[in-house]
Amino acid sequence: MELYLQFGYGMKQLSIDLAEKWKKATVILSPRDIKENSLWKWCREFAAHNINLLFDPQCYYPKQNHKNLSMYGYHNLVNYTNIGKKDNVTKEEQLLIKIKEYNDIANTIEYIVPSIMQSEIDNDWFIKNKLLVDKSKEILVDKARIMTIALPSSALLGNNEITEKILKNTEHWDIDGYYIVAYHPENKYLVDDEITWMTNLMDLCAGLKLQRKKVILGYANHQFLSFAPTKIDAIASGTWLNVRKFDNKFKDEDSEPKQRNIWYYYPQALSEYKISFLDLAFNNGILNRMKPDSNLNDEYADVLFNGALPTSTSYSERESHRHYLNSLKHQIDILNKESFNESIIAQENLLETAQRNLEFIRKFGILGQDRDFKNCIDINLAALQVLKNNRGFILEREWNNI
Repeated sequence: MELYLQFGYGMKQLSIDLAEKWKKATVILSPRDIKENSLWKWCREFAAHNINLLFDPQCYYPKQNHKNLSMYGYHNLVNYTNIGKKDNVTKEEQLLIKIKEYNDIANTIEYIVPSIMQSEIDNDWFIKNKLLVDKSKEILVDKARIMTIALPSSALLGNNEITEKILKNTEHWDIDGYYIVAYHPENKYLVDDEITWMTNLMDLCAGLKLQRKKVILGYANHQFLSFAPTKIDAIASGTWLNVRKFDNKFKDEDSEPKQRNIWYYYPQALSEYKISFLDLAFNNGILNRMKPDSNLNDEYADVLFNGALPTSTSYSERESHRHYLNSLKHQIDILNKESFNESIIAQENLLETAQRNLEFIRKFGILGQDRDFKNCIDINLAALQVLKNNRGFILEREWNNI
């Protein structure tokens, strides 16, 4: 599993900086956050810094006109529910032809084929997506095609009927991989009470990998480190919460996130803290307990641990975002293992370590509020156990083949 950067507001320089640090990076471009007339120039800059690019057309909500999205030539073709032809070309074909033009401008490594976020996964959903899969094979011929699977939260709640139906249908889709975006239950950043949502998403990812397909889980955060045992190829994450969980950020509104709190990600606890809570740790003499492990190769948060009160340091949004993504990248590297069973053990160790660290610092009143991982540990452990029970044997056997 790798970390891709889910491009969002203000992430141009961050992407370049991290690519230089990591020696390479893969970025999923966001037309919502890049004006059309800047695309060519920005992509040339990215290429000069060893950044591989994907282009997410972001066709999720066709009736909403975001000021940047509406600049792109395919946007008025997105609502392809009413089949029509122009010069004997269907709307689906027109859509894919225009998307190919932007992929050519960006010199992407693969195509992302778009999909709409519907309120339910029904027969109409399968028909529309299968049609796009088939048309993409005719038009997007020069590199691999990754089909978007856009899931409302309801699709992953309750039993696994929808998951099984998706896996049964996709067995017959001629496509190279899948780009999964899933709406979180109750629009929560961390999923802390819907075990079926987590187990069904994990099962879907594993099932698609067992079909020998590439799988990218978009709009992800550190909770999805636990997906490494499904053998998916990448999770994609970014700076602000709207690129760490899928949300309808495609309305015509200001692009810049309004929340300006500065957070510190404590990797060994899988939790984030406002800097004022680090002052508590400082005053109680336990701040160094919260320093990133040396194997995470991170210097962005060093200023917090140089002996000064954290709120008096120069730690800013810039360092916060780079620290989070750099830590996530190196945690993924550490969690990649040679077998399914080794991967499960590594995940259990990660979660148990997080639980011990959380129990210790909570005694001093150090809390992560809605970014505290305490209530997520059991959710992730349970989901891993379900994965082990349902697919562990075949994943262990096929580990080196998928």
